[in-house]
Amino acid sequence: MFQTIGKYTALCGSTLLIAMAAATAQAADGQVEFTGVINDNACTINSESVKKSVDMGQVRIADFANTVGATAGETPFSISLENCSGSTLKNASIKFSGQQAATDATVLGMVGANQVKGLGIQIADARTGDKLPLNTASTDYVLRPQSNTFDFTASYVRLVADTPGADGAPDTRGIGTGTVNALATFDVTYK
Repeated sequence: MFQTIGKYTALCGSTLLIAMAAATAQAADGQVEFTGVINDNACTINSESVKKSVDMGQVRIADFANTVGATAGETPFSISLENCSGSTLKNASIKFSGQQAATDATVLGMVGANQVKGLGIQIADARTGDKLPLNTASTDYVLRPQSNTFDFTASYVRLVADTPGADGAPDTRGIGTGTVNALATFDVTYK
């Protein structure tokens, strides 16, 4: 019985010390900001698709017809999603954006110094072959459980035609030679 009272007495003494310390503490104003995101994304972007590099290879100027919009060097690429639940959101669309070409806002323009002139990069939906203009969502893809891969193509696209000279040979070439560097970002919208 004595031990129980002793513990009780010690506990009361500790509580009294804590109460006295709190009474002598200084008060100060402060702020705590909480941030976060709640989303209803049906999938996560596969790590290999987060930052992708597509090698378009080399093409010759002669590979292009002399008309604005002519393409060459079609190169496939894909974007993969994983951990798809599909429980609430059943579809997804993908929208590409980036530096627009000066003469055609629907295609990617070149970025950086010393880039080839007269060309852009055109993206197309591999399902249909239809051009996918920048800043325009693709038609919906049906999401399957777990993993999904969406296929696209990228092509060089002629933006300027050659100007013929008096002898019929090009007087001014619409396409120059040099390096190609374009950068696109993509957004996935779940529905």
